[in-house]
Amino acid sequence: MKSRFLSVKLFFLLMSLLPAMNCGNPDHENKGHLIIIGGGSPRPPEAMKKFVELAGGKEARIAIIPMASEKFLERGKSYQEEFESLGVEEATPFYIKDRQIADSDSILNLLNHYNGYFFGGGNQNRLTEIFLNSKSLDLFHRRYREGAVLAGTSAGAAIMSEVMLTGKGNWTVLKKDSIVYSEGFGFVKQIIIDQHFVERKRFYRLLALTIELRQTGVGIDRETAIWIKPNREIQVFGKGPVLVIRTNQAKFPRTFPDGILSARGLILDIYNAGEAFRY
Repeated sequence: MKSRFLSVKLFFLLMSLLPAMNCGNPDHENKGHLIIIGGGSPRPPEAMKKFVELAGGKEARIAIIPMASEKFLERGKSYQEEFESLGVEEATPFYIKDRQIADSDSILNLLNHYNGYFFGGGNQNRLTEIFLNSKSLDLFHRRYREGAVLAGTSAGAAIMSEVMLTGKGNWTVLKKDSIVYSEGFGFVKQIIIDQHFVERKRFYRLLALTIELRQTGVGIDRETAIWIKPNREIQVFGKGPVLVIRTNQAKFPRTFPDGILSARGLILDIYNAGEAFRY
């Protein structure tokens, strides 16, 4: 287990050293859009309407992936009703319980029909156990490159980035190896997504990992969302703030004894509804 953790860590450290153009730059690869919601209910109406609009409006075909929740049947029905209230006629929950189903041709043929994919809340580790390195995940990536829109809330937000916060670790300290992370779905590169951010006091968690991996951290509060466009612009929706921690101009003098982290020149920006930024 320890060797696996070290190999995952080495992978992300190496990726952080590569030029942005070689790390999944959306300008060159993706025609699709991401709507990433920080959790909570109600979800920002503007974000949900934008998701439906990007998925085709009245002609939208939305696949709902509620498997992060242990109560996935209940959640799937709830999400379906929410989309129907927004005028979507075809919003279908997919109860993909394991890797075998995620790799099955029958599921792949069905999923390929949709132009919007919504990942529900719960435990993000359940999603990676089912979908990571699966044929379904390959399909989501292909559809995203082709122009589909993907959305996720809470756990469904956490899986969007290449580095995924697992929910484990100690985020009361700024120490190396204090935060447990793993491989996410990688729809967005060089950004670490955190959610329920202000509400659950997760600033140290994101700060520690951004310093350790030298990536940009984006913390999204509950009932708040971001829209990531193909041109790398990010627009904010909802009630709460979005905190952005940038490390690209920072210096990292050293790590002190006991793993205490050190950095100089980090940039912290705070954005609210209606504001936009680039990464």
